[in-house]
Amino acid sequence: MNVSLHGVPETMLIPLWARAYETQKSSPLVRDPIAVDLVSKLDYDFSKFKHARLSQIGTAVRSNILDRATKAFIHAHENAVCLNLACGLDTRFERVKNGRVDWYNIDLPEGIELRERLLTEVDPHTKNIAASIFDPAWINQIPHHDRPVLILMEGASMYFRKEQMETLLQLLIEHFAPATMLMEVMPPFLIRHQKHHDSVKRESAPFQWGVERGRDVLALHPQLRLSWERTLYEGYRMHWGLLGILSWIPWVNRNLNNKILCLKLLMRKS
Repeated sequence: MNVSLHGVPETMLIPLWARAYETQKSSPLVRDPIAVDLVSKLDYDFSKFKHARLSQIGTAVRSNILDRATKAFIHAHENAVCLNLACGLDTRFERVKNGRVDWYNIDLPEGIELRERLLTEVDPHTKNIAASIFDPAWINQIPHHDRPVLILMEGASMYFRKEQMETLLQLLIEHFAPATMLMEVMPPFLIRHQKHHDSVKRESAPFQWGVERGRDVLALHPQLRLSWERTLYEGYRMHWGLLGILSWIPWVNRNLNNKILCLKLLMRKS
């Protein structure tokens, strides 16, 4: 299958490759046979990522963290509604489904078109929505009727401006609170030094927004609360080699890797 993507949409192929690579290890952090199958079928030069060791490890670690957190939420809320924002070619639903959760994949039309062309086996509990996550129109396609809501945003927030993230959080809180949100964020230090990134080039997909500490996100909206945060080092240092050792230094841990945040979106008090 031939794919032709440029700019930010092309970055959806990086985590696909990274999960496929991880799956073929003897003790993988994530098992994604769908990714392995797609990488073998796509007419795309995945060899351009062969030196992206840190991106590969980071994707495997964040997938493991988010899979575990999502499974925990679904275990506690078996009839949840899950929103997968800027989903790309994510396959998490296949790893966490319980037969009751309704799962919505939201991405730009270009991303959804590719997703539907490649991921042809569709579960009745999933729905793809082609829309900008900043366009309120997609909200009406997600009936939740007071069911528990989990919002996922992996590998995407760093591509948007602060003002866009404020708009998005306002939209999510207005329509889905109370809800839980799992979001990956990048520290400003890495954004300023993107030229050293091993797989994403600033010229085609610039990073724009990030936070040093999870609590910094709370400034974006008064109805946000931080439940927990963890960097991609914490609990996974053995996978990072020298960087894992250096991450015991607080500054390194805080500034030289992304974080996963668990946020609570609260209803506005009447």
